[in-house]
Amino acid sequence: MGLLKLSWLVLSCWVLSLLLFGAHCKDEEVSVKFLKAPHPFSHRNTATFVFQILVGGNVNNCTNCSVSCRLDGGPSSDCGARKVFYGNLQDGNHAFEVCINGYQGCTPYNWTIDTVPPTAYVTASTPFTNALNVTVNITFSESCTGGGGFGCSSTNTCNLLVYGAGQVIPSSFTILQPNVEYSLLVSLSPAVMFGRVILVMDKDFCTDTAGNSFLRTANSSFYVHFDRRNVSVDLRIHVPEKLLQLNSETRTVQATSNYGNLKVYLYFSEPVLNSSVEILNSLSTSHGALLPIHGQSLGNRRFGFQIANVPTIAVITVVLNSGSIISRPGTSVSPIAPVTFLYDSQRPSVRLSTITGARTRQHRIPVSIVFTEPVFGFNSSFVSISGGLLQSFLEISRSKYTVEIQANDEIISVNIPQNATGDVAGNRNLASNALQVRHYSVPMISSVPSAFATACFLATSSAAGLLTLSAASLQSVQAFSRPSSLLTSDPTRNLFRSACYIQIFALSKWLDITLPVEYYEFARGLQWSIPYLSLPWESGGVYPTIVGPNSSTGPNSHISNAQNFGFSKSMQVEEETLNITAPVYALPLTAMEYMSFFESQNLKPEADYAADPQHSNGWRDFDRCMFWLALIGGCLVLLHALLIFILKFWNQNPEKLRDYGALTFPRFEIFLAILALPCICAASATIIRGGTVLRVIVGSLLLSAVGFFLLALLLFLSVGITLGKLLQYKEVHQEGQIFHWYQEIIRVTLGPGKRGQWTWKNQLNSVYLIVLGPLFEDLRGPPKYMLSQISSGNPEMQRDRIIASDDETEDAEAPLIQKLFGILRIYYTLLDSVKRVSLGIMAGAYLNNWSSKAPTVVLLCINSFQLFFLVLKKPFIKKKVQLVEIISVSCQVGLFGTIYALLEKQLSGKAETKVGIFMVAFFLIGFLVQMINEWYALYKQTKRLDPADKSFLTGLKTASIGFLLFFLPQKKSRNLEGKPPRHQQANTETGAETNPSADRNTSSGNWSSGTLTDKSRQKQLKELAKASFNKEASEASSNPSTMHAKWSGLWGTKKSGSSSHNQTSDSNPKPNQLYKDLEAIFASK
Repeated sequence: MGLLKLSWLVLSCWVLSLLLFGAHCKDEEVSVKFLKAPHPFSHRNTATFVFQILVGGNVNNCTNCSVSCRLDGGPSSDCGARKVFYGNLQDGNHAFEVCINGYQGCTPYNWTIDTVPPTAYVTASTPFTNALNVTVNITFSESCTGGGGFGCSSTNTCNLLVYGAGQVIPSSFTILQPNVEYSLLVSLSPAVMFGRVILVMDKDFCTDTAGNSFLRTANSSFYVHFDRRNVSVDLRIHVPEKLLQLNSETRTVQATSNYGNLKVYLYFSEPVLNSSVEILNSLSTSHGALLPIHGQSLGNRRFGFQIANVPTIAVITVVLNSGSIISRPGTSVSPIAPVTFLYDSQRPSVRLSTITGARTRQHRIPVSIVFTEPVFGFNSSFVSISGGLLQSFLEISRSKYTVEIQANDEIISVNIPQNATGDVAGNRNLASNALQVRHYSVPMISSVPSAFATACFLATSSAAGLLTLSAASLQSVQAFSRPSSLLTSDPTRNLFRSACYIQIFALSKWLDITLPVEYYEFARGLQWSIPYLSLPWESGGVYPTIVGPNSSTGPNSHISNAQNFGFSKSMQVEEETLNITAPVYALPLTAMEYMSFFESQNLKPEADYAADPQHSNGWRDFDRCMFWLALIGGCLVLLHALLIFILKFWNQNPEKLRDYGALTFPRFEIFLAILALPCICAASATIIRGGTVLRVIVGSLLLSAVGFFLLALLLFLSVGITLGKLLQYKEVHQEGQIFHWYQEIIRVTLGPGKRGQWTWKNQLNSVYLIVLGPLFEDLRGPPKYMLSQISSGNPEMQRDRIIASDDETEDAEAPLIQKLFGILRIYYTLLDSVKRVSLGIMAGAYLNNWSSKAPTVVLLCINSFQLFFLVLKKPFIKKKVQLVEIISVSCQVGLFGTIYALLEKQLSGKAETKVGIFMVAFFLIGFLVQMINEWYALYKQTKRLDPADKSFLTGLKTASIGFLLFFLPQKKSRNLEGKPPRHQQANTETGAETNPSADRNTSSGNWSSGTLTDKSRQKQLKELAKASFNKEASEASSNPSTMHAKWSGLWGTKKSGSSSHNQTSDSNPKPNQLYKDLEAIFASK
């Protein structure tokens, strides 16, 4: 109770005091003076206030005034100590108030607290650039003018610091906003290609209004990356690489068979600004389509794409258009080479074949192994052989191999199992075809006829050659008073036709068919006539043999045209397992090289030439033909020139024109040229098939030469004979003759057998008749008949003599139909030449085309037309020559007809043997007829060397003497014992005749006695051959009746022995041109 009273007492005193003070203060003016206070803009978060209360005009300090203080309108507090401290104040505006009790209003103090220091934000136009200058912007957080503010008067007094290969450009300093925002340029050193420049503000270079010093923060610096280097890109694919040695160079090969490896990745050296879609538009591929792969981009440095919709075999090339791709510094991406690789998901197939065909006589059988594409790791251990032994294994290229097998059984079987090897993409091979070859021995029915034909032809050629040399030697010494053209033409023409006949059968071996063994081996034995023989430098290689459609490679067999990669036979192709010295990087293949080396899906591995790569392109056939043709033809031409030189050398009267008969140049060369036509055509067509520029040029030039020869022949026959510009043909036609029925059949089939004679227009006995004789001399031309009427009376006498009367018509014109037939007949030489040229071209052009029937059909048609022409036109003068030619051409028609039948029908073993014998029989029939005709012609020519008695032995003796005259020097002539028969000339004034036998005995005695001088012996030696013919010439010149009797004897079926008394004295005709023509005609028969 007492305590309560005490409290009320104290409170009452205090209130009383306040009232007293208030009453006192009201009477005086009161003010507050701050002795200490914060700066109006303070960077401190504390505030200390010290103040005084002044009264009485601000003079006296009111010590007993009651004062309260408050901050920012907060609660008041007693501040009688006149000092107040505030801490942990927030930034911003603050208000401090001092209130005096008893007075209205308070005295405030306002200030701002700013504890945040000023800073600046530095930025550039781009953080990545390839330019020389970059624009920098400086923006302050607040005005910072204390200490001078931001300035950049020079490179050394600039508040923007540059660290790196750069410096500020003071002249570019620009004030964008006073005291807040500035701009200037920073130069990047051109001497440095790439680097980084740090732009940073200086430290404490200015203060704000609150006194805060400039504070450099993270934003007060800026990094500028400059890079002027080329931006590269790496185009990567997940395709395995291999190092292979191709064409003597190590190359990088990329190939795969896995579809999952078809991914393309782009790795850029600098991040790029382009998106994945833009980069996809910059990529292109040769096959398929590109799809983006979603994954990490590594800061726009890596992009992936998948190649889809790709064929089974393709050479894929990926191309990047880098010009549209920009890096962060603004540099375009440098161009990059395309990436090329092989995608192959197809397994390689392999084909076995042999150049020997389904059968062979060789003990060593070459087998060609051809893959559709190059394979790796293939060797001889993967070749399965039955019936033979492997002798050699040769790698021609990675897709072509050859093995040689020694046959030890009748049937040899070869095959390659599947999965034996693989291609460059890793695909394993398919199983090969089963190759079966039948081994046989050359049958006797083939070897004996071919050897017989060869020996018979050589013997006949030798006999004809010796007889021709003898006749030419006798003609050169003018041993014949009236030389006969038969001494020049008959044997050589027949022999020439025999050689052409043999060539036809020899070339038939090259036709597109599997011929029977019997005929094939027979025709192979006649290849010398082409000529087609192995070259001397060929070391036992396989003879090229034609594989037919029924060979082991099947009916669709073709010669392979697969790309040869240029590997040499000794080339060792290394794979990835190269030695340590091998390069770890090699130049990659181009798209074209991939295609040529590996992409061969369109090629079929068929038959190829295993033993000789040159055989596949025709050069070996060309070399074999042309080498022997040049060698044999050149030797014969040189021999011909040597013989002519010898004849001229022994000539004692050079100014006198000599007759060399069949040796006249270039008669023999024309024969050789015609014989060489099929050989040249076959060789030319063979190399043209290769298709290269050199082969086409060489083959075309040779074929052009052949075409020029045929054109010259056509012009000669057309202009020279048909139009009568050079040659004229005359025939003797006997009117009133009666023929039996069998004679009519012979006349219709073989011709009338009229006596005819070729004459050179406006030039008697021209040498061109001999030189160009091979083109026309045994053919009938457009005739100009010379009619002779047969007198009545004794039939025997009518047959033995020609009656000269006033009714006789000289040089009577032939009927128009006969002239027309004669014009067509003369073209038989051209027709035969065209046939042989066509055979040569087709044999070479269709050498490897086993699916074509064209050659056989064309040749069958040509031979059939030739046979029809022979029977219809009867072009030959002599009936026996016409018969021989009909038989020969009929055999050729039968041969090609049989070959055509073989194309349509498959034969068994026995039937094939019979057909082969049948085809050999065709040849033998025609050949035997040719040989019989030739030997008969040689027999007749030998008899003609004895014009007086027509004795074969005497003619043979004359031929031997003529042969010795050809070779024996004149100084050796005295050693001859004996001489040919000689007839002394008759006394033309008295008509006396010498005894032929006595004259021969006398001459022989004079020759052997040795009493003649050397000069007379030499002169008589030249006249030895003339001796047998002078008497007949003398009788003919002195007595026209004898001449007529002689002609009648030649014309009739038996010799005439009548003399001049068989003809009346008033029947002596006057000499005229008709008798001269008749004399020329009958002198040649």
